[in-house]
Amino acid sequence: MSFPKFYPHIATSDLTLAQFLASAAALAVATVFLVAYIDYHHYCSLGDHGLPGNFQGWKKQLQMSRFARKDTRIPAPYNLESILKDYGPYATRSFFNIPLQDRIGNRPRISGFVAPQRQICDQASTEMKMRMNSHLDSLASTNGRLLQRELSRLEGPVPAVQLHPSLPMPAFLERIRGEIIHIHPPDGSTHLVLSLEDSKTSIKRGWGERHRLSGGRMLPWNYTLVYAPRDEKEFEVWKGIVEAAASFCCAQAGKIEGI
Repeated sequence: MSFPKFYPHIATSDLTLAQFLASAAALAVATVFLVAYIDYHHYCSLGDHGLPGNFQGWKKQLQMSRFARKDTRIPAPYNLESILKDYGPYATRSFFNIPLQDRIGNRPRISGFVAPQRQICDQASTEMKMRMNSHLDSLASTNGRLLQRELSRLEGPVPAVQLHPSLPMPAFLERIRGEIIHIHPPDGSTHLVLSLEDSKTSIKRGWGERHRLSGGRMLPWNYTLVYAPRDEKEFEVWKGIVEAAASFCCAQAGKIEGI
């Protein structure tokens, strides 16, 4: 059986259907392996995080993608009444000192991995990341009765802000072991836990998005990624957001003093 003339690059006189199908299958397999190879190396290039930066970690995040969400930029894709009891008496309250304005420009591109969740453009400068971490140092030391500054329990060797271990653990922090804020060293984006109201507003105003595992067994709905500050004005907004996260998570134990 010869091939039709609309495949002019194929020697139709001697190519059988079986040969054509075998060639097509080989090309498809090669393409899949090439795409997987590129994806794997991109994953490893993102540095240390909650999963190992090797083949086992890459395989694990692929497995998690089966129950990961794709609506991370929808402000509130849940039924509030059905989840409210798990987020405490302050879940619907805003802790922003001033109203959050719209972020200027497009959102940054976010890597497609379930974990790690990182932005791959508009990353913070080294100086900006140092200032961000210095602010978290000051926030934790000023509020030492409520907060502690220790290595992340979620993202490996990264400094984090956590609920002080002497305090009762709110239900929404149990799955993430009391972790409230941490900054990602490669890009300057930040994971934090806001009130449901403030998480919704941050997403709506363009400052962040939820984690793809939020609302599931591993992470609460209000586990939010906030984009890296691009300039001084955005750094001030970022400070307001992280202080709102600390205020919400500690609201049942005391008042957070701002910096």
